[in-house]
Amino acid sequence: MKVILLETIKKLGNKGDIVEVSDGQAKNFLIPKKMAEEANSKNINFLNQRNKSIEKKEGQLLNDAKIIEKKINDIAIFIKAKENNGKLFGSITNSKISSELNKYGIKIEKKNIEIKTQITSLGKHEIRIKLYKNFYVKKQIEVIKESN
Repeated sequence: MKVILLETIKKLGNKGDIVEVSDGQAKNFLIPKKMAEEANSKNINFLNQRNKSIEKKEGQLLNDAKIIEKKINDIAIFIKAKENNGKLFGSITNSKISSELNKYGIKIEKKNIEIKTQITSLGKHEIRIKLYKNFYVKKQIEVIKESN
């Protein structure tokens, strides 16, 4: 019997896959536990419509990420920090960078900002910002001395 998987099942397939299983497995296990549904024409059409809407949404999110990438590349990020002989009091964190981007109208969650090495000195440092699933932008930030 052909079924459409409603969730990812180890050794069977991923969510949305159409797979062939034994009648007993489908009727006694997968369908009653709402892990799969019968692959009839109505359900296949519904699956195709859902996949199209997901693809459309994914495309829109990717376009939004490209717009944000352009905004990020068009600005220079300067972060002011207190220092003593080139060393900072504390370090520059993801949330500090996120709030600095927020000043330019770019909302990036702090969990999407990657800092390779801890920023504890003045100067230029490179960060990586995750804008979408596998879509990153590298940006150089500059830490400058805060004047009293």
